[in-house]
Amino acid sequence: MIINQFINQLSSKDPDERKEALRAVLKQEKLSFYLQEEEPSHKAPRGIENFLLTPWSSDPGLLFCAHYDAVPGSFGANDNAASLCILIELAKALREKEIPARFAFFDGEESGNTGSRLFASSHEMDTVTGVINLDVCGYGDTIAVYDRGHAKKEPIRSFCSKKILDSHNGLLVKYLPPSDEASFTGKRIPAISIAIIPHWDIQYLNALSRMGVSNLFRTPEFDLILSQMEVTTTMHGGYRDSPEWVEKEAMTRVYHYLLESVLTLPEKKKKFLLF
Repeated sequence: MIINQFINQLSSKDPDERKEALRAVLKQEKLSFYLQEEEPSHKAPRGIENFLLTPWSSDPGLLFCAHYDAVPGSFGANDNAASLCILIELAKALREKEIPARFAFFDGEESGNTGSRLFASSHEMDTVTGVINLDVCGYGDTIAVYDRGHAKKEPIRSFCSKKILDSHNGLLVKYLPPSDEASFTGKRIPAISIAIIPHWDIQYLNALSRMGVSNLFRTPEFDLILSQMEVTTTMHGGYRDSPEWVEKEAMTRVYHYLLESVLTLPEKKKKFLLF
């Protein structure tokens, strides 16, 4: 497994080139897919094209997702080509093991989560039991999981297990910048977000969580703290926003964490006997 073999191919400042690269990689890896499309509108001037892998099982399962778009002028290497590479490898592994799952590569995350919102409002949700969203997964040594209050819910409980997180240098955090997982709020299924960041950035996440998580009324101090995080230099046109800064070790760590979480059956809730 060469988990970073497509990072250069999927990192491009041209959105059309990035889209065509994803199409080519999925075909090369023999991952059958179809498009979920919506015509251009004021919310999505370029329209929406979500790449959805054809399920290999009709049984209900988790949805693993990541966005493939990037902010204008950005390579989109860590945000979010690294996550695409990880999920492509995970999809092949779960298909081989015949584990039911859905995979989606969303358009429009950087412009209001338009792609994931389209998916969340469609019949594509009918067999989804939970959502695992990856965003910014190619730089750092500490896996950060924002459970949005769903840590104890069975479909995603193993992803929030302290034992599993400890074995992959991960931890639950109380804040991550909103991503496509926010589109599934109110859908009565658990949705979590996963990133990997340098360990010293955790202190900044803790500070941000104490200031509240609303994007509507963020204080200048909030934005200042966010800008101090090292991982922000790998995103949105930052000086590390290029494929050579994406770390194979970081991607591999996230991949093995995801695979172990999928393969680990959720612990059964304890039953208390009444006498």
